[in-house]
Formats: sequence, structure tokens, C-alpha cells
Amino acid sequence: MKFTLDRLFANSRLKQQGFSSGRKRRTRKEDAFRYALGEGLVVRISLFFLFATLTSLLISYGAGSTSLIFGEPFQATVVVTLITVIMLVQFYINLPKSFARNSRVMLMLFAIFTQLLLVKFSLYLGQSFALGNEYIFLLAPYAFAPMIMSLLLGRNHGTMAALYASLLGGLLVEGSTAFKFLIFSLVCGFVAVYLTHDMRRRSRLVRAGLFVGLTGAFMGCAMGEISFISQDAGIDWNLIGMQCLSATLVGILTAMVVSGILPLIESVFGITTALSWLEMADLNHPLMKRMTLEAPGTYHHCLVLANLSEAAAEAIGANGTKCRACSYFHDIGKLNKPEYFIENNDGIDNPHDELTPTMSALVIMAHVKDGEDLALKNHLNGEIVDVIREHHGTSLIYYFYHRALKLKEDLEEQVKQDKAREEDVPEVTEAGFRYPGPKPRTRESAIISLADAVESASRSLVKPTLQRIEQLIEEITDSRLREDQLDECDLTLHDIAVIKKSFATTLRSMMHSRIAYPKQEDENKDKGTADGDETPRKPRATKKRKRPPGDSGKTETAKWKAAS
Repeated sequence: MKFTLDRLFANSRLKQQGFSSGRKRRTRKEDAFRYALGEGLVVRISLFFLFATLTSLLISYGAGSTSLIFGEPFQATVVVTLITVIMLVQFYINLPKSFARNSRVMLMLFAIFTQLLLVKFSLYLGQSFALGNEYIFLLAPYAFAPMIMSLLLGRNHGTMAALYASLLGGLLVEGSTAFKFLIFSLVCGFVAVYLTHDMRRRSRLVRAGLFVGLTGAFMGCAMGEISFISQDAGIDWNLIGMQCLSATLVGILTAMVVSGILPLIESVFGITTALSWLEMADLNHPLMKRMTLEAPGTYHHCLVLANLSEAAAEAIGANGTKCRACSYFHDIGKLNKPEYFIENNDGIDNPHDELTPTMSALVIMAHVKDGEDLALKNHLNGEIVDVIREHHGTSLIYYFYHRALKLKEDLEEQVKQDKAREEDVPEVTEAGFRYPGPKPRTRESAIISLADAVESASRSLVKPTLQRIEQLIEEITDSRLREDQLDECDLTLHDIAVIKKSFATTLRSMMHSRIAYPKQEDENKDKGTADGDETPRKPRATKKRKRPPGDSGKTETAKWKAAS
């Protein structure tokens, strides 16, 4: 107790004297309970059980009296349980990564059950307003679950949602029309999945809803629900127009509802869509504005890295917009000490010349933790925080490690000559010069990690021919593979080959050479006395700039490019 009080008073005195900020580095909470809740098998099975129970109750007592299994709770429970088990097995086999995350399982079940409720609500509207059978298939929001799942998790999830929402929805309608409902729902659902793939603008979502509505109207005509043939002499064009308009408006309204609730679903289930990634890739973000002023070299590095990683990600089918957004923010930790990184240094005053190699490595490594702290403070997306932590993995800071070994050898030589004490010889281990990690765990994070190393090293190329660029990329990639830096991500050897090819193409286009234009003063020399200058001018004397103490004249700072 006394020790705790003494420390408390000591910290208080330090704060008063200005030697302590009293701040703690921000960290994300990770514990066993959160892990069990997020990935526990018991929670996952409980979600499927709850879904089957609620759906059975809805079909048993919420369906119409003419539905297939109305008033038969046992039969409804058996059928719904069988469909749920099939869905569980298909989920596990076809989408194992999503199945392992309870939030995504919950999202799938939530989307399907919500669509069933909306189908029931559309049937209730038809009965309440006495619209008759003419509108029975035209008011149901078939695209709700497929749109949500396709936008958030991709086409495979959207297709699965369309299939099982259609199967279970067929148990809610009248038995004689269940087959027609199944066809309507599947066709409209698949159209919604196709049109919402890789969507980059919210306006396109409304357009997708329009086409889904038109598909519903077309299916109504094809299935005979919208009939142009009348037993009487005339055709009721007013009814036909109202039916087509109803189907179209339902599709548009479904898309508008999905667009409105999408940000809420993203925040609740921790999923980011391509639309949100595009919004986050904002160069007007306060951190990016700070970088343009305080670390312009790092800012340019982030822009180039964004182009490299986005092109490579799209080449292998990964999320290119995520790579762009994460690339912009991956090095924000350098804002704390921008002058210690080569891209922000003028090459004259190198602050690392006054530090030991060990201290320099600590300063360089700190930008990862500083970046994580800044990202959490500014409430950046959690996946951006992951990329900040992982973009160096556990790689070695080669330059300062070899510099420390050289210093150790020099001191050992001085000890032999009795010019230094043995206690002055430092212990040098690789562990002290490695980033803390973790290693990249997603394809996008691994792409950014490779692109970061390639872009930094490419600045040292004197004549960047395609052959030299390819050789540099090959060396860096082989080094990362030998160090097992890509073991925890899902990149295949084929993916890596495609990524290397993409890097070479992008870098070659960025570093292309230009034609050397003649200088103006050379043209004036060629003119001779045409300008009235009969005497040749003496060359202007140039003042030699003094080198700072300890500068050998060689650009040593170019050697520690890998530290950035």
C-alpha cells in the first residue's frame, strides 16, 4: 500500500513538473469472453436454433389459413429445422470463413428472417386493402436479404440468402401459389445479387432497385399475374399499369430502405462495404491534411502505395478500395517524429547520426504503435488499425541491425587494443531489431505490406528499367517468403505471381523516363552574337556548401531507406 501511494505521489509530482503526460497508449480490448462471443461454436449453434424456432412460430401461426402447413406446429418445426440444418451445412462447406464468425452468421439469419417478416407484411397489406390476387406477387420485397448480403459480404452470401429466403417464404403464402412465389423470389433475388456486386456509388443501388422492380413486373407478365388477355371485350390498362408500377416502386423502395439502414448494419456487425471504403479514402481527412504539412514525403509515399496496392488487389480479386483506404493511413504514426524517416529528411541533417543503432531502431519501430494510437484516437475503421499494426509484420530493420553489428565489431577490436572496456560492448540480437507484429492476416494487409517494401526500395533505383524493377520485386518477395511473413494470410503462390506482375507494371508506368529537352541557355550559346553579346560570359561562381561535422560526403541516409 505504501509503495502504491509513493508511486502515486511521484507520478503527481512529475505531472506538475511537466515530465509526465499522464497518458496511456490506446489499445483494443481483447479477452476470452469477446472471443467466445465472436467465434464460439456454442453461440453459433444457438443462433441457428433461435432462427429455426422463430421461423417455425411465424410459419405455424403467422401464415395464412391456406398455406401449406398452417396450424401444424410440429410439421412446421420439422420442415424449418430441416431447411435450417441444410443451410448450416452449406454455410460451413461453401463459406467457412464467414461461418467461423458469429457476427456474419447472425447477419445472414437476421436478413433472411427480416425478409420473411416483410413478405408477411406485404400479404397483410394485400388483405387489408382488398387488393385481391392481382397484387399478391408484386408487393413482396424479394431483394431485401440478397441486396444486404451481396453488398456487405459478396455474391456468394447474397445467392445463399436469396435461396433460403425463397424456400422459407414459400411456406408463408397460399399453398397453390407457393411454386409461383418461389420462382418470383429466386429470379428477383438473383437479379439483385448480380446488380449489387462491387457497387461504388449509392445512386447505383437505387438503379439496381429499379431493375429488380422491372424484373418483378416482367415476371408478373410471364407468369400470368399481369394479364393482357381479358375474357371481356376490353383490356383493363389501368389495372395493368398499376400492377407494373407497384412492382417497380417496391423494388425502388427496397433499395432505398437497404441504403438507409446499411450504415447501421455495418456498425452493428462490424462489416465495411465498398461504398464505405470509398468514403473513408478521403484525402481531406484531418490526419491526411496534417501529413501534407508535417510529413510530405510520407504523404507522397502513401499515394503511390495506394495505387500499387489497389491495382494488385484488383488483379487477384481482393478488395481494391480497402487497400486504397488503408494505404492512405498505414504510416500515420510517422507524424510523431517525421524527421526521423528518410522520405521526410532533406539528407543534410540526419538525426540518426546522433543515436545508437538500437535507439534508432526503437524510434523507427515506434511509428507502428504511434499509428495505432492515432487511429484509435481518431476513430478509424478497425480494419485500418489492423493494417497499421501488420504492414511491417515481424520483419527485420536491416540497416540498423547491420550497423549495430558493425559497431559491436569495432568495440570488440578496441577492447583487444585496450582502448575500450568489455562492458561497453553491446549485445546485439535480431529480436531487438524486429517489428512487434503481428504478421499480415488478410490478403489486403499482405498486399500493402509487400507494396510498402517494394515502393520504398524502388526509390534507390538509378535507372529503373523493367528488368531492374522485376529483379527488385523478386528479391523483396522472396525475402518475405523466406522470413515466413506471409504464412498467416490467404495468398496463394499464383496470387503472389500476379501481384509481382502488377507491381512491375504499375511501377514501370510511374517511373518511366522522359525526353531530355535542350536548355534555354544552351540555345543562346548556339545563337552566338545574334543577341548582341559579342563576349562570352564567365561561368557563375558557385559557393561550396559546407558539410556538417561527421558527413563523409556519401549519402548515408539513402542506406537507411529500409527503416521507413
